Amino acid sequence: MREHLAGQREPRSAAEVTTALSEAHSGRAVKTTVVRTTLEGLVAKNQAQRTKQGTSVYYTATEAAAPERKQDAATEAPAPSGG
Repeated sequence: MREHLAGQREPRSAAEVTTALSEAHSGRAVKTTVVRTTLEGLVAKNQAQRTKQGTSVYYTATEAAAPERKQDAATEAPAPSGG
């Protein structure tokens, strides 16, 4: 989710993130409530920012999330064999 936010140029709502994740992972059921809770968790860890525009809430990745993304990508990638 953090990677998705980091790849966006504009703030995204929980509903927009849910739609994007649902399209990217068509075999999985993605619920907006779970996405919103996860986004709020990222805000609590200073890995995302929340902004309000009227009654809507939008999320963006913070700069602090950039180094973490590299670490996450390293742990998600399969280990090279023959080391």
